[in-house]
Amino acid sequence: MALNRKLITSALATLAVLATTAAASAAPAVATSNVNVRSGPGTGYAVVDALRRGEQVDVQYCRGSWCFIQKRGPDGWVSSNYLSSGGGWDDDWYEPAPPPRPPHWNPRPPRPPHWNPQPWPPRPYPTPYPTRPGASFCFNGPNGYFCAGS
Repeated sequence: MALNRKLITSALATLAVLATTAAASAAPAVATSNVNVRSGPGTGYAVVDALRRGEQVDVQYCRGSWCFIQKRGPDGWVSSNYLSSGGGWDDDWYEPAPPPRPPHWNPRPPRPPHWNPQPWPPRPYPTPYPTRPGASFCFNGPNGYFCAGS
């Protein structure tokens, strides 16, 4: 009697493990277009719901060209012609921005707005040498104040 009880307990445990493994082995799929979900594997069965294009479902198993799916709402059968495994059409797809351009060396970079190599109007610069012949000039040199001229 104890042997029968142990066999029944181990058989139930094995069955529970197999059932959870089968439930976990559902394959993700995406509907490639709008399609009816039916109560059985064929067009002769009643429509229980509809899948929208891009909706994700879990395929439990397939019989011929019909697959039993689980999704939000009522589960049912869908033709495998309207299912794509994994990454089919996606409403949330966007094209990422292109990568930034690499830096380009410019041999003549733009100057700041305050920099002006040739100011206009030209500034009157002092002449380095007296323009009047015979005029005197003075400057403070390293040995003191020095004057030359007439």
